[in-house]
Amino acid sequence: MATGVTSAVGRLRRARFTSRLAVDVGALLALCAGVVVLASSPRVLEWLHEETASDIITLVGAGVGAAAAILALVASRLLNEARLAWLAAALVLYCLVVLPWGVSAPAGTISSATQVSRLLAHATALVLLVFALRSPRRMGTWGGWVIMLGGAVLAVLALFLVPDLGPVTRLVAGPVSSVVVVAGWGGAAVLAVIDAARRQSTTRLRVGLGLVVLAGAQLYRLTTPMGPPVPDLVFPALRLVAMAVLLLGLLQLVQRGLRSLQEENFEQQEELAVAALHMERAAAHTAERNHELRNGLAGLAGITHLLSAEGEGPDHERLRSAVLAELGRLHTILERSADPLELEEDLAEVDAPGSYEVEPMLAGLVALQRARGRDVCLEVADGLAATGDPAVAAQIVTNLLANCERHAPGTPVTVTAFSEHDDVVIEVRDHGPGLPPGKEREVLGRGVHDARAGGSGLGLHISRELVEGQGGSLTLRTVDGPRGCAATVTLPAVDANRPATDTVAR
Repeated sequence: MATGVTSAVGRLRRARFTSRLAVDVGALLALCAGVVVLASSPRVLEWLHEETASDIITLVGAGVGAAAAILALVASRLLNEARLAWLAAALVLYCLVVLPWGVSAPAGTISSATQVSRLLAHATALVLLVFALRSPRRMGTWGGWVIMLGGAVLAVLALFLVPDLGPVTRLVAGPVSSVVVVAGWGGAAVLAVIDAARRQSTTRLRVGLGLVVLAGAQLYRLTTPMGPPVPDLVFPALRLVAMAVLLLGLLQLVQRGLRSLQEENFEQQEELAVAALHMERAAAHTAERNHELRNGLAGLAGITHLLSAEGEGPDHERLRSAVLAELGRLHTILERSADPLELEEDLAEVDAPGSYEVEPMLAGLVALQRARGRDVCLEVADGLAATGDPAVAAQIVTNLLANCERHAPGTPVTVTAFSEHDDVVIEVRDHGPGLPPGKEREVLGRGVHDARAGGSGLGLHISRELVEGQGGSLTLRTVDGPRGCAATVTLPAVDANRPATDTVAR
């Protein structure tokens, strides 16, 4: 199935590229035909001063080609492709060395030394163009510029050092050598089009077509006499068209490179955002874990000497059981902290819903508070059992007791548990100043705390998350008679039809 889809996509891409190739070739042929007709029209030649117009078109073509060379160099950096750097070197040599000579030295006055010099420049540009098709790895992106400088120096030296040796000079700079160079240009241009077709790249196709038009203009130049008495603007006009097509293709390559760079930058920004989120979650997980451990350790502080004291009895055994249960709860917190990137899952993660007796769990927590000297009263209805994880319920109540100690220190605390409809309700009430007016829901948010009372603002937030993970709810309100704050925890009660063996005593 996947192979068939891939094959269908490949056929669609080939068909789309073939259609684009036909459109581009047709449009370019029509453009070149129009340029040839206009440039060879007697009326256009009468209207223009042929020699001046030819020089202007040549210089404009050189400027367009230089801009194309700059774009080729930029595209080579954006796409990390050395071949485009070699193409840039070939265009620089052609536009800044070869074309200006066409203006400064008209065809009828070209000396043998100038012909040799121009041939050297053409041949060097051809070498660069061939390497632009398959650049040598050892020479990298700067090898083309070294060859370009070497060819330019040789071409300049030829102007001053090549003597006119008659037949020898004419053989070197004659039509045979020019035909070989132009044929090489044409072959390299055709290979560039074939490479674009193999890659199915419309942008590279336009670059290759520009080189084909340039090679065709050079061929036209060889087969047509130039200068007086035959006025002709076809060669410089076709050359300008070739440079414009090259500029268009390279501009599209640069745009593609910039788009690719933007996509990479966007992906990196996304990865950084995800990493920042993970770091934030890890920091939040660490803060919440430390908060829970501090509350648990505070409940155990100062109790060791009571357990080590001589004496036995129900109170001593209950306190020992409470300490062991609290140590087990802290151990569970540490185990759930193994992966800090799964905080929300850890808060809601419980085993398959079980059930537990509420009175033993609350009695153990209250015993720990009393062992520390706090005035805590416990009232639990008989036979009360809740659904969920007793360790999570103990963590919730521990946080609420710690909150009472922080905001109402030294005042009595009452823990009451009773049944209401299908829920177990646990209420922790202190005799403190109560909540600020209108802040009943806000205090359950993360980081909300009273600066005067201290704390990190995590206890109530963690408790709410844990309660909701157990399928219950947590509310806070200010009460009177006497005044204080009442935190009400609602947990699902054990179904009356649940077998008694499911109940787990804590």
